[in-house]
Order: sequence, then structure tokens, then C-alpha cells
Amino acid sequence: MNFNLNLKEFIKYALRFKWLLIVIPIVCVVATYFMVKTLPRQYRSEALISTGLTSQFQDAALSAEKNMDYFKLSQQFGNLLEMIKSKKRISLLSYQLIIHDLQNPQNPFKPYSDAMKKLSPDQREQAIREYEQRYQTGALISIADNGKIKLFDLLKSVGYDDKSLSEKLDVYRNGESDFIKVEFTSSNPALSVFVVNTVSTGFIAYYTGLAQTNQRQSLAVLDTIVREKQSELQKKNSALINSSISAASNAAGASSAQQQSDFINQQIAEAESQRVAVIRNISSLQGAMAEVNSKLSGSGGYVTPNSSRDNNEIINIDNQLALANKRWVNNNFRPEDKASLDSLQRIKARLIARGSDQAVGANAAAIRQGLINDKIKLENDLAAAKSTLTVIEQQLAKLGPRRSSGGGGGSVVAENGAQSALARDAEMAAKEYADAQALLEQTNMLTKAGIRLNLAEPGLPQLPEPSKNALYVGLSGVSSFMICLLTLFLIFMLNTAIANPKHLAAATGQRVIGSLNLIDQDNKDLRDIWEDKGSTLSYSVYKDLLRSLRFELLEELSGNNNVLGITSLLDGEGKSFVAGSLSYAFAMMGKNVLLISNDHQSLTGLVTNQGGSKKSKSTAEGAQVFESFLVKKEILIEDRITILNRKNSDSSLLELKDSNSLIAGFSILKDTFDVIIVDIDSAQDLHNVKEWLMFTDKSIAVFAAGNKITEGDMGFVKYLSTQKGFLGWVLNKVKVVSAT
Repeated sequence: MNFNLNLKEFIKYALRFKWLLIVIPIVCVVATYFMVKTLPRQYRSEALISTGLTSQFQDAALSAEKNMDYFKLSQQFGNLLEMIKSKKRISLLSYQLIIHDLQNPQNPFKPYSDAMKKLSPDQREQAIREYEQRYQTGALISIADNGKIKLFDLLKSVGYDDKSLSEKLDVYRNGESDFIKVEFTSSNPALSVFVVNTVSTGFIAYYTGLAQTNQRQSLAVLDTIVREKQSELQKKNSALINSSISAASNAAGASSAQQQSDFINQQIAEAESQRVAVIRNISSLQGAMAEVNSKLSGSGGYVTPNSSRDNNEIINIDNQLALANKRWVNNNFRPEDKASLDSLQRIKARLIARGSDQAVGANAAAIRQGLINDKIKLENDLAAAKSTLTVIEQQLAKLGPRRSSGGGGGSVVAENGAQSALARDAEMAAKEYADAQALLEQTNMLTKAGIRLNLAEPGLPQLPEPSKNALYVGLSGVSSFMICLLTLFLIFMLNTAIANPKHLAAATGQRVIGSLNLIDQDNKDLRDIWEDKGSTLSYSVYKDLLRSLRFELLEELSGNNNVLGITSLLDGEGKSFVAGSLSYAFAMMGKNVLLISNDHQSLTGLVTNQGGSKKSKSTAEGAQVFESFLVKKEILIEDRITILNRKNSDSSLLELKDSNSLIAGFSILKDTFDVIIVDIDSAQDLHNVKEWLMFTDKSIAVFAAGNKITEGDMGFVKYLSTQKGFLGWVLNKVKVVSAT
């Protein structure tokens, strides 16, 4: 759906209703003034409740050396506020107010309502007793409590029900302070003072009692837990003491065996540690030997390899060295075997030295001699390490496996394990007892230094609140003006009627070549319109606009393109009158005009806008014109207009003659007349429109202002845009606003 959102057009539209925009706010202001004039003055009373929450949180934060928990603080304030405004607290206030008014009929807080006036003395006393009973029990009240005496209706009739009181009762934290402010506004200062003081003192008493009850219950529960933990601790300690005595007697008998077992296990542990160290040394020596042998064999370019004979001798000596070393170890390191081993080492050294003498260059010989010396040292160290490993393994074989304990050692270990478990249980029981004791002390401390609500400032009678009558009156005027303006805007926005050429161009997406104003006068004689000297505004405007439209069409209807077709979306949009007006306008320029129409059967009907006249141009009328010409030698403008009537608008043009005959006929007319205007049917007879547009050179469409273009009309609009000779739209019947 399209909306009209043109701001300038809306301003013009709103100015048409300026008196409405002025009168309605004035009426609302006057009515509001007299309504608020009799409103009673309002009195506000305030009371402050000190909570102590802020100082409590600050002390807790300082003792724990951390920041204060503002979220928890805000949460506690929120809980207090909700408790004050709870339905139960408001119900207790309602009972106190109604009891006061019933017991003091001469001086009530509020005037008696009709329901209260109807109560008899007995009913009043009964109502007081029931209200007092409900107050003592703290019962809530609702519509279900309307029995023989309608308790809830009595409260509501005088405005003492929970909803009415809550609307005027404000309870909030006073900024970031430690105080809660209770405010109440009413037309009676005594009522306001009574409400704030009653709510404050009642809540303080209620919360204090509730807190003390909860604290006592918490302390009782914690004290019971502490006693249970203490008893459990004593049992654990007794079991541990008894276990320790038994373990001490058993440990005395097994002490010597345990000492011997510990000594042997210590020797085994030392031997195993030495064995691991020797194995690691042997592994490192073997790695170093492999590296030296690789260099001596010539790998990496360190030395030049020995001759094959020398190498074979060295390999043989290595085998003998291995056998001699094994024999030396097996014979328990005899000196004779050691001498044989040293002799083989010297022979091997000579062979290696001789091979090094054969190396090329002094540097290679020096490098090889150094490698030989390193190899000899590594071999000696490796042999010594292997010998040491053999001795250690023999020692471990003699010591045998590890010993657990000797003579009752197993029972001692078991007793030690049981005693350890008892000790752990006793330690855990002691910790639980200490935690419970600390929690009891902390709770006791919080009980002594908990929230202490106090009435820091009671409610007192105050002066009446500043009158808001002026504000109400101003708001009434502004709101009524805005409502009127908004209503006009909605009407304007939803109104998609075409009012001016811009609207028409935007709705169709096509050119608007002109507009013609609406003529309200009954006399629509074209002769009178053109002969008017400015006495009738609509005639003057129409004539000027028609001339402008004629100028737009003049260039388009030049040469052989002089056939103009005029159509419209709907019947009744003034299409025929526009066709006659254009015919008359072209005739005023001296053009010979042919008007093809079925609405004007005679020239008189055209000029006087009396369509449908069945009287054709008679001989007498023609004679009359002729005589005038002979006497005055004047040619009337009407003599330049020729009218051809169509017999029936429902008949098809192509059914009368074939297209070639029609083209030939139009060629004769185009040669005879300067301008040919065809009053074509509207889009409701689309087949006729399509046929006539086949024989027109140019075409325009007439649209009446105030009408709307619907989605169904857009098909015809798009069809017109496909016609090559379509010039655009003419907006007809535009209302002219007088400048005065």
C-alpha cells in the first residue's frame, strides 16, 4: 500500500483545518481548567529507615581485606524494599486504616463512602472485630472475604485496598546511602503521616522479630553440630591412644630384627646404586671407543687408513686382549694374567704407531697418534669398569633378596598402618570440629552485629504539594493539539487520492502535460468562458490553463500528425468537455477543427455543454448563420468547428469499415482540417480505445482530481506508455483555492 508522505503537501493540507487545530485545543484547555480547579490539594509525608547495611559490608570488606560486594549489597536492599511493599504488609496497613475510620466516625482519615454509611452500629462493631482479628493473624484479604459484611468492598470503597495504597506509596533507597525512604501522598496530611510511620515502625518490628527468630534457630542448629563433632573427636582420640599403647609394646620385641633387616637392605640399596653407575660408565666408554675406532679407520678424513697387514695384526691382538681380559677377571685378578694383558697392550700400541708413521704429512701423524693414545686409555678404563661391575654383581649375589623385617615385623607394619589410619581420622575429626566451632562463632558475631533497622526520621505533617493545575492545563492543550495534528497526518498519509499534477506523475510514472480547474458554475458555455473579462475566477483560471495545454499540444500536432485522441480511466472524468474545450481553443487560433464525438450532435450542444442533443444542425440554423455573414461580414468562431457524431459507442470501428478504408478516410480528413480531435471511450471500453488509437497520431489521457489509481488501473496506464504517440496526462477538475 502506498502512503502519501510529502511534508510540504501535508502542511498545506493542515492549514486547511487551521481553525480546527485552534478551536479543539482551546476547548480542551478550558474544560481541563474547570476540571482541575476543584481538585483537592495533595500532602506528602516522608519517613527514613536506617538499615546499617553499608557499614556492615564495609567492616566485612576491611576485615577480609577485599573490595565491598556492591551486588550483594544492592540485592539485600532490594529484598528489604520488596518486603516493605509486600501484599501482607499493605494488608496490615489497610486493616489499621479502616479500623481507625470505623472507630472514629467524627474524625476519619477519609470521608465515609456510601458502603460505610449504610452500616448499622452493630454491623460497624462486627466489622471492627473481624478486621482486628485478621490484623492479629496477619491474614491477607481479597474479594473472597466478602461475606455477610463485605470486608473487601468496604476497603475498596474508601481507597484502602492494597492496589489503591500501593499506587500512592513509594518505597526506595535514598540514593547510595544507608537509608530507605518511605513516602505517601494523599489529600489529608494526617493520613500521610499515619501511613509512613505505621509502615516504617510495623516493618521494623516485623523484620527484627523475624531476624531474631532465624538467628536463634541457626545458632541452635550450629550448637548441635558442634557438640556432635566434639563427641566424634573424643572417640577418635581415645581409639588413637589405645592403638599407640599396643603398638609400642609390639615394637619393643621387634626392634633388633628390624634393625638388622634395615642394615642389610641398606647394603643392597648401595650396591644396586653402584651397579647402575658402573653400567652407565661402561655404556659411555663403549660409545667413545666406537667414535675413536671410526676416526682411526679413516672415516671423516681424520687419518689415512693403515695397510691391510697391519690391520689384520691389530684385529688379532684385539681378540687376544679380549681373551686375556676375560681370563684375568675369571681368575680373580691374578698378577700373572695382568702382566700378559699389559704385554698385549704394548704390542698393539707398537702396531698402531707403525701404522701412523706410514701416514702422509706431519699433521695426520699427530692426529692419529692422539687417537691411538685416547683409544688405549678408553680400553683400559673400559676393562676396569667391567671388572668393577663383576665384583658388584658377586656382592649382590652374596647379600641375596631384600628383607622385610625379622621376627614379627609383619605384625608391626600392620599395626603401624592401622595406627596411621586412626591418626588421620582423628586429624579429620579435629578439623571438622574446628570448622564447626568457627562457624558458630561467626554466626554468633553476625547475630550481635547484624542488620539493626531503626526509624531514623519519622514522618511529619508537611505543607501541601505545589499545584499541578497549570501543568495539567498545558498538557491538555498540547496533547489535544498533537492528537488533532496526528489525526490529520494519518488521514493525509492514508489518502492516496490524486490532488495535483505531482501526485499524478508519481502515481503513473508518466508525464503530466497540463491541468484544468473545476468549474462550479452551472453555466459552462464555452462562449461565455472565452468572452469573460475576469469577473468569474474559475473562468479566468480555466481559460489560462487551457491556453497552456493548447501550447503544449500545438507543436505535437503539426504537419501530418494532426489527429489527437483523448481517453480516460473512468467515465465522468470530464474527457468530453476537455475535448470540446480544446476544439474551441484551436478554433480561436483560426484552425479548422474536426471533433469526432458521440456526445455533441450539434455545434450548439458543444458550445453550451449540452451533450446528447438529438437535434442536428438544421437548415434554419444554417440560414441564420449565413444571413449574419452577409450583413456583418463576420465569421463566427463556431463556423471553424465541425462535429462528426458516432452512432453508438458500443460499436466497433473495425466492424464498420476495413482498415484500409479507415486509413483512406482519415487521410481525407487530415487534408481537410488543421486539427482532428477524437473523443475516445474510457478504459472501461478498452477494445474501442485500442481500435481508435490505431488511427490517431497523438493521444492524451484525462484524469479527474480526487480520484485514486488502483492496482487494476495500472494495466491501462502501462498500456498507454507503450503507445508511441502518447503525450501524457491532463489533470482535470482541480479545485482552485481563492487567494482571499
